[in-house]
Amino acid sequence: MRRIAAFLATLALPLSAADSFDSTVAPFLARHCTMCHNAKAKMANLDLDRLRNPQTALSERDVWETVVQRVRSGQMPPKGAPKPAPDAAAAVIDWAEKHIAALDAKRPVNPGRVTARRLNRAEYNNTIRDLLGIQFRPADDFPLDDSGHGFDNIADVLTVSPSLLEKYLEAAEQIVRVALRTSNPPKPIVESYNLDKFGESKTVPADPEGERLVRRGSLIVRHRFPYEAEYEIRIAVRGPGNEDDTHSKVAILVGGRQAQVVDVITGPDQKRNFDLRLKVPAGESEVGAAFVFPGPGKPKEQKGRPINIPIPGFYIDTIDIHGPFVAAEELPDSHKRVFTCAEETADCARRIVAHFAARAWRRPVTDAETAKLLRFVDMARQEGDSFRQGIALAVKAALVSPNFLFRIEPEGARELNDFELASRLSYFLWSSMPDDRLFDLARQGTLRKPEVLTAEVKRMLADPKSAALADNFAGQWLELRNLAQVNPDPKRFPTWDADLREAMKKETLLFFEAMIREDRNILDFIDGNFTFLNDRLAQHYGIEGVEGRQFRRVELNTPQRGGLLAHASVLTVSSYPTRTSPVMRGLWVLENFLATRPPAPPANVPTLKEEEIGKTVSLRQQLERHRADPACAVCHDKMDALGFGLENYNAIGAWRTEDGSFPIDAAGTLPGNRSFTTPAEMKAILRADADAFTRCLTEKLMTFALGRGIESSDKPVLRAISKDAASQGYRFSSIILGIVNSPPFRMRSGEGAKSL
Repeated sequence: MRRIAAFLATLALPLSAADSFDSTVAPFLARHCTMCHNAKAKMANLDLDRLRNPQTALSERDVWETVVQRVRSGQMPPKGAPKPAPDAAAAVIDWAEKHIAALDAKRPVNPGRVTARRLNRAEYNNTIRDLLGIQFRPADDFPLDDSGHGFDNIADVLTVSPSLLEKYLEAAEQIVRVALRTSNPPKPIVESYNLDKFGESKTVPADPEGERLVRRGSLIVRHRFPYEAEYEIRIAVRGPGNEDDTHSKVAILVGGRQAQVVDVITGPDQKRNFDLRLKVPAGESEVGAAFVFPGPGKPKEQKGRPINIPIPGFYIDTIDIHGPFVAAEELPDSHKRVFTCAEETADCARRIVAHFAARAWRRPVTDAETAKLLRFVDMARQEGDSFRQGIALAVKAALVSPNFLFRIEPEGARELNDFELASRLSYFLWSSMPDDRLFDLARQGTLRKPEVLTAEVKRMLADPKSAALADNFAGQWLELRNLAQVNPDPKRFPTWDADLREAMKKETLLFFEAMIREDRNILDFIDGNFTFLNDRLAQHYGIEGVEGRQFRRVELNTPQRGGLLAHASVLTVSSYPTRTSPVMRGLWVLENFLATRPPAPPANVPTLKEEEIGKTVSLRQQLERHRADPACAVCHDKMDALGFGLENYNAIGAWRTEDGSFPIDAAGTLPGNRSFTTPAEMKAILRADADAFTRCLTEKLMTFALGRGIESSDKPVLRAISKDAASQGYRFSSIILGIVNSPPFRMRSGEGAKSL
């Protein structure tokens, strides 16, 4: 039916469309395409030989989408084939784009299929934070979320296992215990941890804003704080029995951050205690202490300044945690958020339960739903529990309901209502529930108004909670999460440590946040001339003038850095532990900057001879032999060229000019005879192909926003958003607003609807 409708539509095309096809497009296909893309050869599973007349040609919209992309990028005709004249290629692209647009205008709107989407771990934690105002992360103990299409918020892969159901029940218990005061708080007690029982910590938290720490002698434990309250933390430091006075600094750690740094001077076999009293949020948190680099030592003069000469034998002996210190009448804010009235009456219980359920379920609740939750209050009261305990039981029931755990939109092909739109918007930009402002607009029925929605998007992007877009979108788009598993060879890269790893990640996240906050041109992702550095990362980059562990914005004046492709985080996750990989880096650029994934490599591809690289042969020479096979060259010509363009950066992102005994050759040629000799020149070529990068970023953001893969029916939307972004100077907000205002985001089709 669709093919017939498209065919009938072409019959109404003006004569000029048919004429231009016959005079421009058909000769181009015959001269440059059909010798490979015909019914017999069918290279890339594409037969263009059958497109012999405008009626047939114009019925194949998706084919022309591919043709435009390949011809514009210079990928086709392939290397070795005669190149078309630029004006001939431009004429074909112009014809195809105009008629793709004409076909898109006639297609019925299809917002794509919708699946109930479970909250992933990040969304669950953030929702609990914003629902109850507690800094508690129960979902950290949930099983890892599966990923699809590059993201872990894809509805089709967010299944619910029996073990996850158990975790939901446990989490609801913990949340209620932390957030609500159902009885008087316990009296302060002391819990002690010692090195003999818990042992030296294997790692220490890397805090780029604090002092650099060492693992030796540290003691870090996980402690459950039952209430948000003040606690006293006592750290005991013990020195060796055979040394004179020794100087050091110790960082007292709470929640992975350095709460206080103290000077330590201890004599032979002497123990020193250090006390800290502070307010700690409820929940489980890391508490401990570690020595500041370089660790305990004897003071010694060097160039007129005392330094520490590291001495073994110092360690954190014990940690005592005393508390909570809280008055019986003092109620936490989380308790007040739930108990919106104080009378212990049936009417008050109804108001409390209805208000909480509406916020937790992110929509108005019916009287029948409220009545079901009130049964839990009645059940508790009948068993002798207090009014508060009855409310707590109803809260637990609301938190394990599918209405909380899933984002459910009632069936039917329609435009989303204001509450559904508020949830889609907040989980896209904040990975969390709507705030009071969004709920108010939804209740008023005004959120869907274009001017209101635009204002809300801009407000939300400016809100600190938009950092979640960096953590959860950029963290997966750029594969930053893989940094946690990267372990470069310490012999080849002795400067690598946890501090550097954390600094790499923070640079990229701060860069992404600045792109959002300043609404910058998205092409700055390719070669923006600023970044965020502290002394550790600046030293790694060879950039002078940055002192201290505090991150700050740095304007770049060197072609060696600039844009995401020069970030050590990206360069490290796209390398092997022992060396760089032009193939991995080239593939990273293809997938994450150009939305192009090559086919899987053929079986039995020979591996590189690692022992020869940098000694008897360069990595480039080995790879050139590797892709001598024409079957490999189809993908590797472009992929390897992009990877070689980044070879001036070693496997942890430091600049280099040699690899072993061989000078670095960063030259390459991309399709369309676009050549470069340095990383900066390669980035300039990528920036010039603005349409390709814009399409890629739009596709990634839309996948994340919709929680599903891109379908055929989405392609016209992607094209329109990309073109509109170009007309608005490629501002980041133009893509976000384009997605939010698009039919796939604003509408839903029937369950299980198929793509057009």
